[in-house]
Amino acid sequence: MSYDPPGRDPVAGDADSSASQEPPPDRDRPRDPLSAFSTPSASRSDDAPDYDAPRYVEPAQAAESADAYTDVPASLELSYSSRDLGLSEYAYERSFPHERRDRFASGQRARRIGRELVETVILAALIFFAVKAVIQNFRVEGASMQPSLQNQELLLVNKAIYFRLDMDRVHTFLPFIDGDGEEDRHLFRAPRRGDVIVFKFHLASEHEGERDFIKRVIGVPGDTVEVKDSTVFINGSPLVEDYILNTPTYTYGPKTVPPGHYFVLGDNRRNSYDSHQWSNGCPAEQVCDFVPEENIIGQAWVRYWPWDAFGLINNETLKPSAP
Repeated sequence: MSYDPPGRDPVAGDADSSASQEPPPDRDRPRDPLSAFSTPSASRSDDAPDYDAPRYVEPAQAAESADAYTDVPASLELSYSSRDLGLSEYAYERSFPHERRDRFASGQRARRIGRELVETVILAALIFFAVKAVIQNFRVEGASMQPSLQNQELLLVNKAIYFRLDMDRVHTFLPFIDGDGEEDRHLFRAPRRGDVIVFKFHLASEHEGERDFIKRVIGVPGDTVEVKDSTVFINGSPLVEDYILNTPTYTYGPKTVPPGHYFVLGDNRRNSYDSHQWSNGCPAEQVCDFVPEENIIGQAWVRYWPWDAFGLINNETLKPSAP
């Protein structure tokens, strides 16, 4: 049995009690900014009011709620770092080590590819200049070297075989090598009789400049050359030449080849502009019959075009026979 205080209406008391248990109106309840994303609790009964359900907010009320956060600095909203949370600056990398490894591996791969590319370019440039220093291509023009070489054939010229060393300069870098008063030395060898050489030839007309010629060495420094009776004589002994197209019909000499010069003829003896003609119209004080060694580019080495004629050039070894 319940006790009711004097002067209190039981019915009214119950009504006041139930009224005091009702939730406050929505306008008096502070709004949770995340309520629109909240999921209603599964334990809530269907009759219970849903305080987390999205509700329409009047514009004036929304402005009033926003004014409450106007004093919060914007720098505090998203400026947290791992150090602010008491973590090491490498905490992210330790938490996701695979990402760090991937970034490191991709960086290493990019650096390796870049380094290999630079090395390839430098190596290609070195090979190009090295080959250019020792090899030169040459196109045969004319019929002066038939039958050994045909018109428009393409050759490779070996420039290294006749390289010369300045011994005084070598002595500067290598003092133990005596270079005082010595002449230049060939790195491999000097031109020999029978070598097919490419050289620079100064044309008669000054405006024409110079051209590259190809001929065969017949006389070396100190040789006495003479052409008579359709035969070439070296130091009085005839040359046996089985590589020429035809025998010469002219006469020449005898003349001695000066030091540092070479006497050259074409294999097509009757159709070649070579040493036997260069003296025509040449001043007496000049030596026009011979090729200076400094004008020699190199030895004709390989024929590479046309393909069916690919092969080495016939650089013969010529020795005068007994008179």
